[in-house]
Amino acid sequence: MAQAAFSTKIRIVEIGVVGTRVAPSDLGRPDGPPIQYAVLDDLPALELPAPLYLNRPAAAEKFPAGPVNRHSRTMCSVRNGFMFSPFGLIVLPDGTLVRESALNIDAGALSFTYGQFKGQFPGTHIMWATAPGAVLSLNSYSTNNYFHFLIDSLAQMHWRQRVPAAAAARMIITGYDDESAKALPFMAQSLARAAIGNQMLMPFDGTLMFCPHVLFPARDTGANPAKVAELRRLLGVSGRTRGSAKLYITRPGAQRRRLVNDAEIAQRLARLGFTPVDPGALSFDQQVELFADAAVIVGPHGAALTNAAFMSPGGAVVELTHEARVVWTFHEVAGAAGLSYACVIGDRTDPAANALFADFVVNADEVEAATRAALQAVGL
Repeated sequence: MAQAAFSTKIRIVEIGVVGTRVAPSDLGRPDGPPIQYAVLDDLPALELPAPLYLNRPAAAEKFPAGPVNRHSRTMCSVRNGFMFSPFGLIVLPDGTLVRESALNIDAGALSFTYGQFKGQFPGTHIMWATAPGAVLSLNSYSTNNYFHFLIDSLAQMHWRQRVPAAAAARMIITGYDDESAKALPFMAQSLARAAIGNQMLMPFDGTLMFCPHVLFPARDTGANPAKVAELRRLLGVSGRTRGSAKLYITRPGAQRRRLVNDAEIAQRLARLGFTPVDPGALSFDQQVELFADAAVIVGPHGAALTNAAFMSPGGAVVELTHEARVVWTFHEVAGAAGLSYACVIGDRTDPAANALFADFVVNADEVEAATRAALQAVGL
């Protein structure tokens, strides 16, 4: 007897094709279409600052100045769908994946998502759980990462002020159950600081859950003014006067993405009054308070620079990176937070190393020049 063929194809559908556009105030109404979406036209644009200093002019195209609108303005509503994996992919009963529920649909991203899904087993159920009410899914790609959790998940709570149905739903923010989240203490600590209790959250163990009604913002990544303003409000640092602290981010115990001449940079910046800090050795509350009082921070590309979002407008960020990892991530954080930005690009110590994890070195003279430009910009 011949075996049935097994298909490895993934069916994907755009919500604009199968859904109905409605006003934000009508999104998710029970008498409306089962698949809907709303688009907000009044979200503020992200205004990117021109870099104060950039040591490699060829990289200038990565850091444009002026307004950009690359972030999503869409909130989706689906009835009788399934949530799959800690990252909140939404799948229709026939197995079709809703495109807007995934940040990236490529082999690497999907493999990572499936890996995280498998990592959550054994779940607390046999086949799937069922949500007892409406769910607001804010968990998104790689929420087990400090940057993605804060900027792409927790900060998305701003939708609750804009869409009534979202405000009424219980939230999934981490995508991980309590036991799994213990290895990522910033999750529980940030929720506690934001006064988000269990009564506001929908339990989810990161495997599979049937949702009679699920709402979710179209997945995107990166900072924008709405996200940063909400994050600062939730964490109690809105409206603070800009601080005066000068911080240099160091990672003494790092196993990868090491700045090889870290000691040299720390010594050079100490002459300018900078204090070395290791955010990985601090609690979440300590990080928030430390960076909320900062005027200028200098540090290597990595999750610790996410803390720039806690700084008051008028400060500055100096990012240190290498030639294979020149991205706009923290340029966007700076713009969304009202900060100036500078970037010093160095080189990988091993040109063949993975760009995301490679060790690297930067020129100390160029770091000092960038830092002096940042200090001048903020009046220190």
